[in-house]
Amino acid sequence: MKKLFLSAFAVSLMLLTLGVHAQTEAIDHFLGLESEILPELEGHQRFTKESLHEVKDWKVKATDAIVDKEPLKGQSYSIIPWKTQTPEAWLDINAWMVDRAVKDKNPDWQVRLRDERHTELMGKILSCIGKCQVYRGTIPTLGEYRSRLMEGDELVLGKDSYAWVYMMDGSLMRVSAETSVSLNEIDVARKEILLLVRLNHGHVFWHPRTTKNLEPDFSPETDLGSLPLMIREANQENFERRRYLEHGTDQSRLQEYSLLDEDAIRDQVNKINEWRNRNFSNSDYQSKVMMITPNGTLVSRKVSFDFLSVFGGKSYFKKRSAQDDEELSLHLRGYVNTESKTITDLSWHEVNETGREFKPMMDPPGVLQVTELLTKRIKTFELAREIWFSSITIPLLAEAYDNKLLAINHGYALWDVEPIQGRFKYMAEYSRRIETTNLRSIENLVKKSDAAGIISSVELTENHYKASLNHYLKGLKTRYTDKKLRVRETSDLQYYVWILSHGKL
Repeated sequence: MKKLFLSAFAVSLMLLTLGVHAQTEAIDHFLGLESEILPELEGHQRFTKESLHEVKDWKVKATDAIVDKEPLKGQSYSIIPWKTQTPEAWLDINAWMVDRAVKDKNPDWQVRLRDERHTELMGKILSCIGKCQVYRGTIPTLGEYRSRLMEGDELVLGKDSYAWVYMMDGSLMRVSAETSVSLNEIDVARKEILLLVRLNHGHVFWHPRTTKNLEPDFSPETDLGSLPLMIREANQENFERRRYLEHGTDQSRLQEYSLLDEDAIRDQVNKINEWRNRNFSNSDYQSKVMMITPNGTLVSRKVSFDFLSVFGGKSYFKKRSAQDDEELSLHLRGYVNTESKTITDLSWHEVNETGREFKPMMDPPGVLQVTELLTKRIKTFELAREIWFSSITIPLLAEAYDNKLLAINHGYALWDVEPIQGRFKYMAEYSRRIETTNLRSIENLVKKSDAAGIISSVELTENHYKASLNHYLKGLKTRYTDKKLRVRETSDLQYYVWILSHGKL
């Protein structure tokens, strides 16, 4: 009798569970919610894979299935924005009714919404000194080595901070202290990559790849504060170790190799050129960047440049390289000012507060000259860039001919040549108009800040390079300390531990 009672209880519990489960599925179906429970593989399936209706035992007809596509790289099946979702918005009946009406008209709304929210990878942080905040929406996170920077992210550098960023086209971007940069858009075509970046305020050094071989320069690197890098194969110490371990056992030659800088630098530069030639033989593409500030826009192809924007004040830029088939142009502000200005000379230029005029500077102030100095010799970053280009960007370019491969394996949409050129023209026109309007708002904000007694500096200061310069000078003093020289004698494991302890995140 007891067993019969327990069996009846189990059966009733099972029926109750099944009833609740079926009712929950019906509610989820009506509300358009995602269920964490796998659906019954029979009958109507609303949001599923093709494989569900390919197995006869599952009794799922192809006509009853709304087939989901394979997700892009970086996408998840969940479409609920948990980080930004609030209880008030979730329980808002009016918002739900509007959403429900749209969903009923579009059975594949889940696929569309997921694609709409998808953002493409624009770059990764190579090194960060100090405080590097990445804003994805209104939520900041601390950026560090290998942090991903997506479309729509804003990178904000704090006081006495600076960072190097590897862009997905192979360019390097150095962001100085007290600088804000918005990474707005990346468009990938078969043989072209277009980047859209906004320099909100502060200083940026942009450095694209080049086909020219690098010549050895035995002077110390100018951004010693960012060294050593976490990419241990790129550091000069790695080449000093190789030289020392090859000849250090011969006591008669220890004195000869007590200073290994020149030979190590030669090895490092040769490795850069080796990587560079190999990477260019495996890639055939053009890259263009549009960098926007409130009072001017620079468009660059194959040109390194410095760009410094003072909030509410002037902007300053300098062309830093000269190559064949290069392009550097300036777009000024004004609703009818549609012509761009081609920049050819290697000198500092000044753009006035209104963005209507610019002129070369015959005698640039020391602030700008020191800004240029900090990125004059950066061979370790050149080698690190080529290493990442080989492992990150070349695989992307190798599949930039097939929409499906590029989307699934790399998370990018493939543009045709004509649409991407049209996109560039649209963004040049749009940014000129919207920034012209923004300038008036900035001017009013500065006036109100001054009237309220809030300090709003619109002049050049040394804040963006002061910490970098101090680290550079300190690095020169400690260059030949016993602690630094002992790195040459370390084994591979000991060197790896040294990188983990001293590498810049």
